[in-house]
Amino acid sequence: MNPTGSPLRHLLAATLLLLFAGSLTPLRAADEIGSTQVAPWKDNRTAAFLLMFDDGWPGQLMVAIPELQKRDLTATFYMVPLKGEYKVHADKWAEAIKGGNIIYGNHTMTHQGVRDYEHAQTEIVECTRIIREELQPIPGKPNRLVSFAKPGVPKGKWTLPKEDYERVLAEDNMIKRPTFRDHGAVYHLQELNEMTALADEAIATQGTEYLILHGVERIGSKWQDFWALKQEIFLPLLDYLAEKQATNELWVTDHISWHQYKTEREAASISVLQADEESIELELSASVDPVLYDYPLTLITQVPNAWTECRIIQGEVISQATPSDGKLTYDAFPNGPAVQILPITR
Repeated sequence: MNPTGSPLRHLLAATLLLLFAGSLTPLRAADEIGSTQVAPWKDNRTAAFLLMFDDGWPGQLMVAIPELQKRDLTATFYMVPLKGEYKVHADKWAEAIKGGNIIYGNHTMTHQGVRDYEHAQTEIVECTRIIREELQPIPGKPNRLVSFAKPGVPKGKWTLPKEDYERVLAEDNMIKRPTFRDHGAVYHLQELNEMTALADEAIATQGTEYLILHGVERIGSKWQDFWALKQEIFLPLLDYLAEKQATNELWVTDHISWHQYKTEREAASISVLQADEESIELELSASVDPVLYDYPLTLITQVPNAWTECRIIQGEVISQATPSDGKLTYDAFPNGPAVQILPITR
């Protein structure tokens, strides 16, 4: 006798299936009103790209920052507060942030290496303190995440044990940036097409790529930065990235914003509290520390086709957005108040 043909077995299987099914929350179809997903990248862009500048060379102040701000491109600049070039222009670095598009990162105090845990307090932790308290203070965020870039130093100058290295970063809310390997302008990549290929790769994979730069050419200056990238390459590179950003293909951002978004996205969950033709209400949560991870995520919600303009309310934050093909794209903060979406009637 075939045991699978037993009436008793069929009855038992059917009973278990009903019990199991009754314990599940029904899934929402992708086109059902209220169905919501987190966009892969900010503003539902195709990919992310990071520009990172090391050492605080004068060409960064005089050329890179104005050109970035002109194109609305954001980058991370890794500071070395006791380095001669930085000390000469310290006041200008503090002033430069007023134009936006700049986030400062930690590249140690001297760029000369770290011996041990105790030395790390003055060489690494002090640099972060200067960034948070003096160079780029942000009200209400005294212990915010700061990007850390390990400097390249001669052999034997970095003897900080790995476990102490990790401990120092964790204790002071620092995040290691991607490695310099194969991503250094001038050192690894010399031609414009090699650098734009990184952006193309990010778009093709819908992932992330990055470029690490040092100096930028100062035309007419007797002295040039270390590994100065010529303007005939640098400016077209920025134009290319700005074009890709304008077409929503790239999110050109700083390392910490990228890290926060990716971390929150991977830990996010959405609960639809209510969804009908009159309003939608949902909760966005993420299993992360809300003090450190407070970057808004981009959500995409299915709304009724009749809604031509929407108001999004999350606590005291109110915004407005226009749906496209019944899909509304907007920002919301994880672990914040419930999000309410309402149609705007004329």
